[in-house]
Amino acid sequence: MTTMEKIMKFPTAGQTVTKGYPGEMIKYTIDKQFSDKDLWELTVDQFRTKPDGEDGGWRGEFWGKLMRAACLTYKATGNAKLYAEITESIKDMLQTQEKNGRFSTYDLKYEFNGWDMWSRKYAMLGFLYYIDICKNKALVKRITKALKKHADYIIKKVGRGRGKVEIYDTTNIYGGINSCSILEPFVKLYKLTGEKRYLDFSEYIISTGFSKDQDIISLCKTKEKYPFEFNHTKAYEMMSCFEGLLEYYTVKGNEDDLKTVVNFVDMVLESDYTVIGCCGCTHELFDNSTAKQTEYSEGVMQETCVTVTLMKLCARLLMITGDSKYADVIERSGYNALFGAVNSENQTMKRTLGIVWKGKEAVPVPHEAFPFDSYSPLFLGQRAKKVGGFRVMGKRSYGCCAAIGGAGTAIFGLAAIAEGKNGYFINLYNDGIYSDKAAGVKISVKANLYKKGEAKIAVKTTGKTTLYLRIPKWTNDFEVYINGDEVGFASRNGYAAIKVDNNDRITVSMPMRVERNILNGKVEYERGPIVLARDERFGEDMKQPIAVPKKAGGAIAKLVKNAAFYTNETVKIKTKNGEITLCDYSSAGKNYDSENCTVSVWNERV
Repeated sequence: MTTMEKIMKFPTAGQTVTKGYPGEMIKYTIDKQFSDKDLWELTVDQFRTKPDGEDGGWRGEFWGKLMRAACLTYKATGNAKLYAEITESIKDMLQTQEKNGRFSTYDLKYEFNGWDMWSRKYAMLGFLYYIDICKNKALVKRITKALKKHADYIIKKVGRGRGKVEIYDTTNIYGGINSCSILEPFVKLYKLTGEKRYLDFSEYIISTGFSKDQDIISLCKTKEKYPFEFNHTKAYEMMSCFEGLLEYYTVKGNEDDLKTVVNFVDMVLESDYTVIGCCGCTHELFDNSTAKQTEYSEGVMQETCVTVTLMKLCARLLMITGDSKYADVIERSGYNALFGAVNSENQTMKRTLGIVWKGKEAVPVPHEAFPFDSYSPLFLGQRAKKVGGFRVMGKRSYGCCAAIGGAGTAIFGLAAIAEGKNGYFINLYNDGIYSDKAAGVKISVKANLYKKGEAKIAVKTTGKTTLYLRIPKWTNDFEVYINGDEVGFASRNGYAAIKVDNNDRITVSMPMRVERNILNGKVEYERGPIVLARDERFGEDMKQPIAVPKKAGGAIAKLVKNAAFYTNETVKIKTKNGEITLCDYSSAGKNYDSENCTVSVWNERV
């Protein structure tokens, strides 16, 4: 068994502290989600009561998503209370394992249908991510034994051969890609145990090409078609498959596998990536969203599950390749789609309803205040209009996006500063602290990008070290100063390499002008990585077309104070037919308990 050398590696628990607004988002998930003991108990109980078989549901994914997100959040914070809470849930979950090895929310008579394999994937990932932070060797052995028994049951029932069912036939939707995404935990289990049968099963999944009727892997290897042109275009599930292929690459080191994942992500970014850093403008599907993003949508678009999975996939590619373009994606997706989905106002979403299907009848059901919104509108749309992946669990309910969001906020913190072989990478300009006690290095960053395109970096080190400073694509003038003196630098893969010594003070200047983009007769404004949106609470006519000068470039804009509601930044922009007000997309429309939550990134243009 081999493991590929990475350009950089994620911090371990306690190495990093994220401050500022990103830090508040991480704290929010701890306070409003991971500290909810009843939620942990409820999601585990789904494996005891097995409700999913009756309605083909996906309640089984909730626990694994929450556990993975909580483990990543623990790595991003070192929060001891959080560790204790999730350890308790791990022990509770272990008690639900059946004698045959199954962890499933589907009864035996319904197994290997619907979302069963998808949910088992998340159960495995929850355990595997916990093992990565577990301090108890005996508990690790217990979990490993349980995982092996669970995986062995699947291998016995699924695959090629007499009496087995093909993995793409374990579901009746999306050509089987949701089931094939179980590749990632099987590779991880092989890495954990070294037992070849788990690698063999992983290679069997890969041989299917992730779909019953189309070899998606080959299509990405050759770039023959864009993902929106595939037979099955469910965005989140397809990304999850390529997370698994990337995990397989870290074991086998086949450069063709890495190329295939890179090609897939490149094609997504070229054809389906929107200004806020998400994909899928039509019912959570790849649909050439880059071109379609200016259109009106009824609400099922820009899914938070897609945002988070794209960020996770890009974070892994960043660590493996050292290419700054992946940090650009994490930054844009985090500041806009992800932070915009955080229910930071903790509203109950009283005006929205979840849907429960009784036969062919859709029955509306009220729900609680979820920590994350499901869908992000871009053109004259409302926040919190619909709930993604909604399922009732006893007296409570939950949704897929509510469960996954915490993984995104954690990744945003974990990816900010990373150790490399010959120094430290500043990938994101967040307020925060990174400590490498073994090397005697401490890096402090102050850089509130909502206010100013400047980062202040202080270094404590026992000797000279190298900082690799990401050069954002959104700035045209990147300058570095050490102790007040401007310094030159060599750049590679989008990073400026500088040598620093103990007590050095580094200033990174990266001016952020308000720029405009025009597409399909509409205009959008952004400042650095921060997308600006109109909000109906400003009291302006958002349907009034904006007259913009023909000359491209920066807009005449100024930052202003806004007392009407919370924003990270509010901007006044002069147009030919008057002044308009915009704020950061992450703050716009967060008025879920009212109808006054319409936002617009794209605006009609004269």
